[in-house]
Amino acid sequence: MKIKHFLSALEHDRILKAIRSAEEGSSGDIVLYITHRAVGDPLAAANDEFRKLRLEAATAQNSLLIFLAPKSRKFAVVGGTALHDKVGQAWWDDFIALLTRHFKEEHYTEGLIAALDLASRALKTHFPDSAPDRTGQQDIVEE
Repeated sequence: MKIKHFLSALEHDRILKAIRSAEEGSSGDIVLYITHRAVGDPLAAANDEFRKLRLEAATAQNSLLIFLAPKSRKFAVVGGTALHDKVGQAWWDDFIALLTRHFKEEHYTEGLIAALDLASRALKTHFPDSAPDRTGQQDIVEE
């Protein structure tokens, strides 16, 4: 898929609203990262960006990064250690399956919004807080 087609298919305003809604009422921080470059290993690239964005610096270690590489037709999801410990591997598997299903149908915005809803429920259940632990990052990053 061409990056232009993918990016034009995304409804940035709806996604941004969903990210902010997912973060509201929790101390979690969610970033959607979209790269314009090809990546061989999306998980390694996502882990690199997670570190570069200092998402692991969140005191509660409950940040979430959704990494999209449309040029490579790949994505990865990375979370802080506390988030991973609270939700468990089955939750991550469901999260990835949800995105995969929507992306295969080319329902990119809907898939991201559904995944953000899943993340919202997890963050609000395990990390409720009226004072977010924000790292100061943008909610949507494109490189």
